[in-house]
Amino acid sequence: MKASVKQYAQSLFELVVDKPEEEAKKIVSRFITFLHRRQDLNKAEAIIAEFNHIYEEASGERQAELISARPLSASIKEHLNTYLSKRVGIAKFKLIEVFDPELIGGFILRYQGLVIDGSLKNNLQKFKKQLSN
Repeated sequence: MKASVKQYAQSLFELVVDKPEEEAKKIVSRFITFLHRRQDLNKAEAIIAEFNHIYEEASGERQAELISARPLSASIKEHLNTYLSKRVGIAKFKLIEVFDPELIGGFILRYQGLVIDGSLKNNLQKFKKQLSN
């Protein structure tokens, strides 16, 4: 019987939790080999996502993706962190920054299914659509 993505992720988490980094890397390498032998390597991306979710739950640390055209100031990131914390009821987030110059300005904030699009590119597209109506 094939294991589910959740079972794989939970097993991997239990194997690497509290292990030194070098030992954890070896465990992950063997885990990938194991997935390959079981012909489940196609589940790797979903396993990683589920592993991250399990890690967040266990550590109390949440991660959100912050996409912007250029680096944002520490004060803006703190405001976004506070806003997101209040919005979803979680104390604090680690913002993973991604830069996309096509946004022109502003930002996109993503956490699980929540997307807050405050990008200039999005606002210009909305404005263009309003003008064409």
